[in-house]
Amino acid sequence: MKRYTHLLLDADGTFYDFASCENIALRKLFDHYNIPFTEENIQLFHSANRALWEAFERDEATTRDIRDRRLIPLLEKFGHGDEAVSAGQLYCDYLAMNGILFPGARECLEALKEKYSLTMITNGLTEVQYGRFESSGTTRFYDHIIISEEIGVQKPKKEFFSHTLRTIGAEPGECLIIGDSLTSDIQGGINSGIDTLYLCLSGEKKEGGYTYSAGDYETLLALLT
Repeated sequence: MKRYTHLLLDADGTFYDFASCENIALRKLFDHYNIPFTEENIQLFHSANRALWEAFERDEATTRDIRDRRLIPLLEKFGHGDEAVSAGQLYCDYLAMNGILFPGARECLEALKEKYSLTMITNGLTEVQYGRFESSGTTRFYDHIIISEEIGVQKPKKEFFSHTLRTIGAEPGECLIIGDSLTSDIQGGINSGIDTLYLCLSGEKKEGGYTYSAGDYETLLALLT
């Protein structure tokens, strides 16, 4: 493997278990509005949320749209449609309280930190991501944290990675992107001339233009340490 000095790390689905975090936050939100925590209602939220995040990656929606609009279908169903904005902020507050890592992720970050400069790169919402990094005690691992909402451009746009390279003072050839998303992390690397490592913890590996791949942290560390 080529030698790198900087690792650009995706957060959710790569090191952080967002699904578990989301489940806790949704339960609290549903309880707050007396909404039954059923699969049907959960999927109603997921459908709207997923559509908005996909629109965001296409530059057709803003992070404010995500905050304010993703709960509208669910809340309208239960007569709370006029509370979408406040409910959206409450949901973000609940998310920020939970920085849950995948098993083995902390140990992996510890090992990588010994050899590389680590930069967190994420399309998440600013207050949510900072809250989760702090609550999990992982902020200390990162020399830099780049969040799309803060810089006004998202992965996989080349501008996101140009900003990242300027911030960390590195050239594309010195960096390796590690992420689970073919559409944001891997495509971002392709757009920017940065090598990529596709981390597929689910075991459902997909083909893409990545440089390397790994299915678990042990394999990742064997490649990089």
